[in-house]
Amino acid sequence: MVETQDIMGLDEIEIQNTPIDDINSELVDLIFVAIDESGSMDGYVGDMKVSLKGFKSALLDSKEIDEMLVARANFHDRTIDVGGYKKVDSFDENYATYGNTPLYDVIVEGTKKLTDYMDYLKQQGMRVKAVFSVFSDGEDTNSRNSLSTARKCIEELNDKEIVTAFISFGSYALQEAKNLKFKNILNVGSSASELRKAFDCLSKSVIDSSKSVVPKTNDFFDI
Repeated sequence: MVETQDIMGLDEIEIQNTPIDDINSELVDLIFVAIDESGSMDGYVGDMKVSLKGFKSALLDSKEIDEMLVARANFHDRTIDVGGYKKVDSFDENYATYGNTPLYDVIVEGTKKLTDYMDYLKQQGMRVKAVFSVFSDGEDTNSRNSLSTARKCIEELNDKEIVTAFISFGSYALQEAKNLKFKNILNVGSSASELRKAFDCLSKSVIDSSKSVVPKTNDFFDI
């Protein structure tokens, strides 16, 4: 189990994420989106930018926008960049590719930051739901963390009734998602149209989940 309370102080949580005074709703939907920026995605840079722009636009147009805070995490080579939970209008639509795929590392770090902030908000009296989503086109190639450690993180999120969702762009990442114990897996083909379809489905699923009273832990992509 990932220990969170001793990792990040309260001041640091407020600095990295949206301060409690800037949240306009007592109900908060935290949305974690990890984006694979490995070199194998090089042929889809332009399409990814279009897809990310569409994802952001769809969330901004939803009636639940005031309840949503989004964190984008980028992973490539040994670089893991997990952003804080911010309002949707600050979501970064840029995209670039470099090197290998540290998938397990982004899951471990992303789990720490999500559970830290989620616990903090609950301590402030907020009602919190969360979606932990990952987009990848392949297997892990150079993480410091093991499959076992990353799987324990996903199992912890599942136990907390946090939605765990994996988009496999092509078949190479599909078995990885199953091994990691993601409850919701969307497998799409490796083409520009399938890429846009994937992020369209993700945005619709996030919005639909935000509307529900309880987390849609097992049927997230069924919309």
